[in-house]
Amino acid sequence: MDDKNVKTLREMQRRSKANKSCFECGERGPSYVCLNFNTFVCTECSGILREFSYRVKGISMSKFTEEEMSKIKAGGNVKAKKIWLPQQKKKEIHNTPTR
Repeated sequence: MDDKNVKTLREMQRRSKANKSCFECGERGPSYVCLNFNTFVCTECSGILREFSYRVKGISMSKFTEEEMSKIKAGGNVKAKKIWLPQQKKKEIHNTPTR
């Protein structure tokens, strides 16, 4: 674990309302990052993403390379939504119940 990177990722979450929720399901307080999409995700969704061979790292449990951090800083949930869900209306996203 690298305290500097943990602080940077937590700061990204504090600064962006979108990063305070899981990109996949909307649950508050995501503690993982999906490196394929540079999004913040919850524990449950991180497990599902791993089942599909996506790269997921725990924010406070993992070491991140400089390249990974650079990509995450350039990404985040807002940017991912613009790329992957440009046609979705806000109310249509996360319309399915969790748990």
